[in-house]
Amino acid sequence: MTESSAEHPAEQQLEAEMLWQELAVGDEVMVEFPVCEAGRELLSPGQGYLILAKRQSASGVPQLVTESNIPGQQVTLYPHCICSYRCLSEQQLS
Repeated sequence: MTESSAEHPAEQQLEAEMLWQELAVGDEVMVEFPVCEAGRELLSPGQGYLILAKRQSASGVPQLVTESNIPGQQVTLYPHCICSYRCLSEQQLS
């Protein structure tokens, strides 16, 4: 294993944490691939989903809670699943 390949997961984790810090409740995210549970597509590529909450797991993994395709159902989403986002909150980025 080379040094660069050993650092790759750590680099991905850092990028996920930076994205999580940049996003705010009220922003909109899009996923790269469908997110399914029990055979139902909860999140679809090409569709924006509102961030309802931000949290970290007990082990420190950043998570976002978003709306889903199913009314009233929320989804826990990890930053590495996001392919695009739009800042809709009051703290918009320049």
